[in-house]
Amino acid sequence: MDEYIAPGWKAIFSLNGLETIEDFWKVEADWFEPPNYRRGGWSGASRLMLDSPAGGEQGIFLKRQENHTRKTWRNPVRGEPTFRSEARNLRLLNRHGIAAPELLYYAEYKASKGWRVVLVTKELAGFLPLDQLLEDWRRKGWEAHRLQRRRLILEVAGLMRRLHALRLAHNALHAKHIFIQPDTGRACLIDLEKMRPRLTRRRAMLRDLDTSNRHAFHISRTDRLRFLLDYLQKQGVDAEVRDLWRRLADMERRKQRKRER
Repeated sequence: MDEYIAPGWKAIFSLNGLETIEDFWKVEADWFEPPNYRRGGWSGASRLMLDSPAGGEQGIFLKRQENHTRKTWRNPVRGEPTFRSEARNLRLLNRHGIAAPELLYYAEYKASKGWRVVLVTKELAGFLPLDQLLEDWRRKGWEAHRLQRRRLILEVAGLMRRLHALRLAHNALHAKHIFIQPDTGRACLIDLEKMRPRLTRRRAMLRDLDTSNRHAFHISRTDRLRFLLDYLQKQGVDAEVRDLWRRLADMERRKQRKRER
């Protein structure tokens, strides 16, 4: 995928002087967070507001990287830009209606310093990272947000179930990679560059639920059990629920022992 422009966005980009990858690359904007320097290159994101032909503005995230690659099964020797896999995964989830940022533009080319890549997504207006929301609820008191917690658990469980039904594992399912719209309870996955297919739905499920379970700080056992019941679409605890609960607990203990060695 050398270049991609989402339907209806070419006119918006043109209005704002963004017609080629060079135009996007040369944009002067503050970094939304400090750039990531590793793998012999760098990667960073900026938030921009674009004028719309119909009036008003639209927020986007402009992500740029230079010579930021990793080896993959598609390119085991030379590797490929990490944004390439993220763009692929965004388009895949967008096609299947699984909540993720909308991919608006992608382009790449080989420069003297290595790959230069631009990836643009639509801003997730009104969303917060799950870890930030949970910390806010913890400080204000869990019980005061009981109904919101229940709605959130149901929404995230459904989102993960739909992802795993495609035999896809996010592969980095920390709370900071799940964005929540507090007013509606909608959940959305971000940072998808590591998402990969697994041989079975169960392998995808165990990979992601293990990660989320080990990093779900401040979450009670009761809410964790509610999540598993919603994920498995069960009304009560049965053999399947107990098996998954034990399996996740065993995986957590094994990784804890490895860290202690």
